[in-house]
Amino acid sequence: MEYGKQLKTYFLYLTLFITGAVVLIVEISGTRILAPFYGSTIYVWSSLITVTMACLALGYYWGGRLADKYPDFRILYLIIFLTGLIILIIPKIDGLVLLWSYGLGTKWGSLLASFLLFSLPLTALGMISPLAIKLKTKFLDSLGTIAGNLYAISTVGSLVGALLAGFWLIPNFGIASIINFSGSALLIISIIWLVVNQRFSKSFISGIALIVGDKY
Repeated sequence: MEYGKQLKTYFLYLTLFITGAVVLIVEISGTRILAPFYGSTIYVWSSLITVTMACLALGYYWGGRLADKYPDFRILYLIIFLTGLIILIIPKIDGLVLLWSYGLGTKWGSLLASFLLFSLPLTALGMISPLAIKLKTKFLDSLGTIAGNLYAISTVGSLVGALLAGFWLIPNFGIASIINFSGSALLIISIIWLVVNQRFSKSFISGIALIVGDKY
């Protein structure tokens, strides 16, 4: 029983590491997605950083509220799974979004395109850490240590993601492939959890029902 508990903890750490990495991979890759229309200007970088920080802050807020109401691993991995699907959509719609936003000019066009393409997945990724902290914390006297550990793991993942994106992925692979890789990584981590917990067909349905049922 103790061994299984440790495995669950390590898998949660791995989840936070991967989601942290995906945040920076998506953000840095976003500069290349916007580049054909807006170049690699300061406006592009400022737009992406602004959208990233704003959406993560919103995700932390919503994630905290959701964690207090639904402290359930099914909810955590449902969010990760859906985020993976949303990221996989980005290469299919980025051209249309860039064409539509280009009329606003370099400044506001790049900001709007960044928001439309990346706000949903980045907000969802911001929700992960508060949920993980709630699921991992049982005693208030250990809250600080647990929160610090989990945020540290997520931040290290972001650091690795930044290095991977800039030093290896972007120089060697197409942007669509990198985005698809990031989305697939989230799908894989959530599906592994479902398979290990033997709830593949029921977990997402029960996770959705848990939220919807509370509303009605």
